[in-house]
Amino acid sequence: MVYYLTYEEYQELGGTLDEALFNNLRLDAQGYIDWYTFNRLWKEEWRTEDVMERVKICMYQLIALVATKANLITPQTNSAGINLNAQATSASNDGVSTSYAVLSGELLFAHAKKEIEDTINRYLSGIMNNAGRKLLYRGLYPNE
Repeated sequence: MVYYLTYEEYQELGGTLDEALFNNLRLDAQGYIDWYTFNRLWKEEWRTEDVMERVKICMYQLIALVATKANLITPQTNSAGINLNAQATSASNDGVSTSYAVLSGELLFAHAKKEIEDTINRYLSGIMNNAGRKLLYRGLYPNE
């Protein structure tokens, strides 16, 4: 299997996750890139130094987003047992009453998906191989 980002490269970019967690998240992040690029990066013609440098930076950003997505979907609580994913919807002063609304998993997933898509577009749009074919082209080129 071709990996777009190694753990050592991840650390050089400033990553702080442990290697086991990185390996799990790397598969998710790489899966998103493969889906948006129709697996074009699996072909040698696409893996030029310039293209792979952009892909590595994109992978670094995606790993952080995938980790955040996992944390958002799994309720996080603080030491007082308050759900950190919740947002205060109402408050009272004298009666010390606060109401919280927990964002739905569906809404959180949609937001995370949009962030992932935006990141891929930010780093990989306009990237072309030597034949002038765009990496994020949503169609198929002849002989693909």
